[in-house]
This record gives sequence, C-alpha cells and structure tokens, in this order.
Amino acid sequence: MEMENEAPIVTCSTQEMVFLASLLGADTLLGIEDPFMGWLADEIEGAWQQARAELAERHFIEVQDDDSVVMDVAVAALVGTCAFPEASFVLTVTPAGESVDVRYFHLTRHLAVEQTMEGEGCQLTALENAQAVFARVTGLLGLHEQRPAPGSGGILMEQHLAQARALADESGTEAAQTILQRSGLDADAAAALAETLAYPVCNGALVALARRETTWEVAGLGLLEGQNGLWRLRAFTRDGDNWVEAIPCDALEACEAVRKAMNRVLPEPL
Repeated sequence: MEMENEAPIVTCSTQEMVFLASLLGADTLLGIEDPFMGWLADEIEGAWQQARAELAERHFIEVQDDDSVVMDVAVAALVGTCAFPEASFVLTVTPAGESVDVRYFHLTRHLAVEQTMEGEGCQLTALENAQAVFARVTGLLGLHEQRPAPGSGGILMEQHLAQARALADESGTEAAQTILQRSGLDADAAAALAETLAYPVCNGALVALARRETTWEVAGLGLLEGQNGLWRLRAFTRDGDNWVEAIPCDALEACEAVRKAMNRVLPEPL
C-alpha cells in the first residue's frame, strides 16, 4: 500500500480486488466485472491462491497459522467502502480528441474512496469526505469560469442529439443545425448547440447511486462544453422515448447541479 500526501492508496489487480472484497462478504463491485467469468473451477482456485499469496507478500493481508486471513486495517477500510458504500458516483469525462476517463467514487459516513480502473488493474485512493469528492468531481469536469452557451436551450429526443453530434463531427455546424431544428429546437438554440457540437471542449456525465431497501436511488446529469459555452443536459423518459433537455449554464450553475445530484443519494447532504 502506498501513501500520497498521507492519503492511503491501494493498487491491485481486479482478481485481487475481488478476493479482498470476498473476505469482507461482498460478491459484487461497481465498475469491476467478474474476472473469472467463463473460467473452470480449477482455474479459479489457482487464481484465488495466487491472489492470496501475492497480497500476503505485499502485506495487504496476513495468513495465520490456522490458514485464516487477516486484512490490513487501511486496506479493509478502502475495500470495505467500495464493497458496501452508502452512496456511489460514476463520473465520465471525455475531453475533445481524447479517450474517455471513467472514475468511481464510493462513500460512507466515515470515508470516501476514488476508484480508477486501468486494464486489469484497480487503484483505490482515500478521500476525506463527500466535500472532497465534490471538489474532485468538479475539478475533473474542469468547472471554473465557463460562461453559458448562447440561446435559451430546449428539449429534443436523445437520438436526434446523437445524430446531430455525429453530423457535426462529419459535416460541420450547418448539417447539425438542420437536424436540431427538425427535432423542435428554435433557430437560435439549434445554432448554438450545433456550434457546441462542432467545436467541443469536453463532455461529462455524473451518475449518483444509492441502494435502498427494495430498489436503487438514481440521479445524474450531463455537461457539454463547447468553445461557445457550457450546457447542462437533463435526461428523462416520456411515453417510452428518451429525451434530453439542454440548458445553457455557467460554471457556478453546473457546480450547483452536481451538488444537487450528489445530495439526492448522500447519507448527509453537502
């Protein structure tokens, strides 16, 4: 286990992460697919033993004389927060021309953890509390002094927004604007959104999750930043179809929307 600015960091493979979580009684982990899917029983047992040996070598766990396993306290705190969170957040950020960056945040009343995935590896970084997660999320979204996009915004079907995005990338602003106006946006809103799609800066989305007694509480929002300003995207369903409300907003309004989404699921609001 490493320390960065005194914050504990756990780095391990997905197989090791699943092994550690299983010691705490967890059988599912957000953001981590079953690494043993399709494996034979003997193969799984061999990987299980290898994970145990490597974790013991790195002092994440200690194997007792009776073959029982004791987990390091700090490791148990980070893994336990991921395995049994009171609230979780999935953040997706795609800067223009770059690959998508997906991060997971898990919180209890006592600890917060940032979970990042790279290939078959997993890194857990301790954060102090929900306020630290909020600061991390808004920082990764790059929210600082953005101005709102021009126009009044509007409502359109999700498939039309996807079509306009593709046309903006392939053919430019005019083709995207045509699709957006056909979707029901007025001329000014369609022109502004088409310009954002043609000259993007960053696309982001936050999904907030909390397990309730019989279901999941889910909230979220999208953010679309172009060279001409910032939009907040609100997804909803109407008559079985997926719709999006595109709302021009500045950085402060976007931060407040992030705060409201997080408060929907946090055990104690920000």
